[in-house]
Amino acid sequence: MISESRRRIEVAAAGLLARHGYHGFGLKKLSEAAGLPYGSIYHHFPGGKEEIAVAAITGTGVLSGRLIAQAPTDVFATTATLFEFMVAKLAGSDWTDGCPVGTPALDGGSDVEAVRGACVAAFDAMERAFGGLLIEVGLAAEEAADLATTVVAAYEGATILSRVRRSDAPLRAVAAGMERLIRMTLADAGPTGNPPEVDDAR
Repeated sequence: MISESRRRIEVAAAGLLARHGYHGFGLKKLSEAAGLPYGSIYHHFPGGKEEIAVAAITGTGVLSGRLIAQAPTDVFATTATLFEFMVAKLAGSDWTDGCPVGTPALDGGSDVEAVRGACVAAFDAMERAFGGLLIEVGLAAEEAADLATTVVAAYEGATILSRVRRSDAPLRAVAAGMERLIRMTLADAGPTGNPPEVDDAR
């Protein structure tokens, strides 16, 4: 079982990573954000900043993958929810809080191997979960994996554009584009056992 203090540290770290990246967050800020004394941070994470970042990024990937996988098998609703979540997060933070995986992947992921590895694993978890939804609605495994990678990449790219432009327009435009792409891909796949409601959705 994860202790409440450790969980608070991981949640606070995910928030700081989303806003500042790996190099931009320090343990003093983390202590303040988690509401825990500085010594408690090292008690739970003797490996310091790197260990904390890896735990926070890994936890984000596991949670995101689980939420996607457990969503109803309406892949269009899941896609819309994914993008709307980031719209709300960015707008609610005055366009400062990005993705807890994407932001550190750009800042620290390339030169700290453990952080880079955690980012890779987190993205993989999201792609596998989304790919699973696509398989359930009739796509072959390889095609589903490729399309899932496209959706996750588009989501991360749109997040960056919306953040720097301080506008939800990129996220909304890309969300609509991904829905069209998924519909076209399913239509091209032909009668492969897609449930009727997929073609009639919306």
